[in-house]
Amino acid sequence: MTDICYKNILGVLMFAVVCTSTTVQALDNDKGAVEKLINTLQKKGVIDDKTHGELIKDLEAPSDSNHTEAPRIQTNGRFQVSSADGKSSFRFGGRIHLDGSLYNDAGDAGFTNSFDARRARFEVRGTQDDNFDWKLDYEFAQHEDIKEGFRDAIIRYHVPDTSHSFTVGQFKEFFGLESLNSSNDLAFVERALPSRTFHDFAESSDGRRLGVGWNTNDGDLYTFSLGAFARNMSGDSYDGEGDPFAAEGRLTLSPIHTAKRALHAGLSANWLDINNPSYAKLKARPEAKMGSQALVSTGQMLDTESMGRYGAELGFVEGPLWSQAEYMYTTVNRTNAQSLQFSGWYANLGYVLTGESRGYSFKDGTFSNPKVTQGFSEGGWGALEVASRLSSLDLTDGDIEGGKETNFSAGINWFPNNNYKVMLTWTKVLDVTGGAYDGVTPSEILIRTQFAF
Repeated sequence: MTDICYKNILGVLMFAVVCTSTTVQALDNDKGAVEKLINTLQKKGVIDDKTHGELIKDLEAPSDSNHTEAPRIQTNGRFQVSSADGKSSFRFGGRIHLDGSLYNDAGDAGFTNSFDARRARFEVRGTQDDNFDWKLDYEFAQHEDIKEGFRDAIIRYHVPDTSHSFTVGQFKEFFGLESLNSSNDLAFVERALPSRTFHDFAESSDGRRLGVGWNTNDGDLYTFSLGAFARNMSGDSYDGEGDPFAAEGRLTLSPIHTAKRALHAGLSANWLDINNPSYAKLKARPEAKMGSQALVSTGQMLDTESMGRYGAELGFVEGPLWSQAEYMYTTVNRTNAQSLQFSGWYANLGYVLTGESRGYSFKDGTFSNPKVTQGFSEGGWGALEVASRLSSLDLTDGDIEGGKETNFSAGINWFPNNNYKVMLTWTKVLDVTGGAYDGVTPSEILIRTQFAF
């Protein structure tokens, strides 16, 4: 009787193995256990030798090629849906930067304490079959000279089995390390004095323009980028004569790029045809956007024909210690007056007190926030970073007295996790020489609460 019951139980198990193909698939990672069960069925006489052979053959056969696995959904700090093979994906993302600005000793500069949304963007992006990726994001925040509108709107093609890629649409120009770093990854609330000065003119916004670009790298030492750009799709046309045209390139070298160490150097050069002999203007706010105004400015430079822009950049990461510096130089060519030269530079030094390291992307030649080892909600403190910066911008040359400004900044940043960031930046204008605000030396405290996903 016991033997009959045992055979009945084994028969049920055999029925499940033989009749339900998904059972074999589910146990595919433990084929030894399935084979042992089949052998037991044979020894007990539940299955004959022929059936035993067929089951072993089926067990050793490769999985059904027509079987379709379910897509994968990621919700760890982002919402992304990927195909089972990982070749295609679709992702929602965005960022919210809520800023507060407090000013002191602004004199006649007319600064106003302010609180507003510095950025409020929503984006969608995706990849297709390893060869294509795309991105579209829109800025909803709008205040003062920050315009609502599209930021990135691109389609990129990756040439199979090579490091070459081609991009078409609106994206960042290949000029300047800090400009190319994402606003989510800044060490200070605002970029340094020269970082945007040579970008934000001639129908450009945030250093982005409509254009085409080519990127390549050798996978180990260098990257190279070339691009041709026109106006920004969210900008305003200054006249009916046509849009500006820029041709530019960037070369980066990185002989070291590991998880905790990186060494970076780069050069940028470009030429911009203003295509408007009556308009060109360079200016910079004192590393504070909301409630402030430019303390140095060339004003309108008449008869400007073209501009050459050049940059050199350095950066390194050594464990929790990091540094970043740039020098930028521009020539302004005018039809009925002498050419002008303007320049600026900055140097940053930072340290992550909790031991994490700032990230580095070799292919993009950019730096990013440290990855939090243990988040605040997980019983840790998150990551804590301190940083300092010295920056300078000179917009005085020839018949243009736009002024020269030098600033010092100190900041502390807290990362409760990899999506949230709280920033405090104190900046002191050390000196303004020349221009409309000669001698003005305000100080400012900037606070940011940031969420990005």
